Amino acid sequence: MNEVDSRAFFIRKKRRRKKEKGYLLLIVPNKKGKIKSVPIPYLVFITFFVIMTINLYYLIRYPFRISEIWQLEQHILNLRQIIAKQDKELRRLDPCIKATQTMAGRLDATNRFYAEMEAEYDRLRNVKSRKEVLTYREVYLPGYRLSSADQDYSKLEILNNNLEYLEEEIAFTSSALDELLNKYKTYDRQLDFIPTIWPLARERRISSGFGYRRHPVHKRVILHQGIDIPARIGTPVRATAEGVVTIAGNRGGYGLLVEINHGNGYRTRYGHNSRLAVRVGQKVKKGQIIAYVGNTGTSTGPHVHYEVRLNNVPVDPTPFLN
Repeated sequence: MNEVDSRAFFIRKKRRRKKEKGYLLLIVPNKKGKIKSVPIPYLVFITFFVIMTINLYYLIRYPFRISEIWQLEQHILNLRQIIAKQDKELRRLDPCIKATQTMAGRLDATNRFYAEMEAEYDRLRNVKSRKEVLTYREVYLPGYRLSSADQDYSKLEILNNNLEYLEEEIAFTSSALDELLNKYKTYDRQLDFIPTIWPLARERRISSGFGYRRHPVHKRVILHQGIDIPARIGTPVRATAEGVVTIAGNRGGYGLLVEINHGNGYRTRYGHNSRLAVRVGQKVKKGQIIAYVGNTGTSTGPHVHYEVRLNNVPVDPTPFLN
């Protein structure tokens, strides 16, 4: 037997002795009696000690576990309250999604109105429309039927997408409407300098129109350069457009005449007045009273002779009387 085998033999022998070694449990009575003893093998003692140690560990740890469980229960209760609150708020998503669809419909109608007003503007300015068929920017949200089986997060995503889409469309429509409004304001200001109203506020009957006719005084066919609107003497005559008075006085057959220069080649004349309310060089507004109906000059009865001149050439005033 070599030295290594000898050492291993003694180690195994020592372990065998340790296992065979045990303990003696003495049982001593409270009064006189025989002391009893119970032998406890070494392995049994070690097993008992391990079990007791484990039990003691869990006994000490138990209060801490109870505290952790209580904290977890409180956390779960708080989470349930938060979930209930969120669930209540998420239930509002359905009407919100429907509201975005309603808003899309109204925005679509606004875009249609914009297209109609754009076409009307082109018609008023005598501009040929770029498109023969009326088209407009259509607002369209994807069709979505709400269902109780839908997840709330998917509804929230749809709502966010709808709101982003509508935000872009509203910005575009708002910009387009502002631009169209500015165009109408500019055109409205231009209309102030174009004769588009009647020279008399109430009288609308034309006794003699524009064109060649037999003159009631000279008894020969000559060009009637305006229209005659009969009215009582003293009826106010108003400027049909904004401008500057260039004539205010007696001018032969016109009698008491007022002429107004409106710019852009437009001039208007108002003849046969009984008296004048303006002077040469005076600026007048559209609709301002400039004279009063009379029977002066070459006239057979009280009326206002009204002319529209474009680049000093008389034109028919009737198309301007809108």
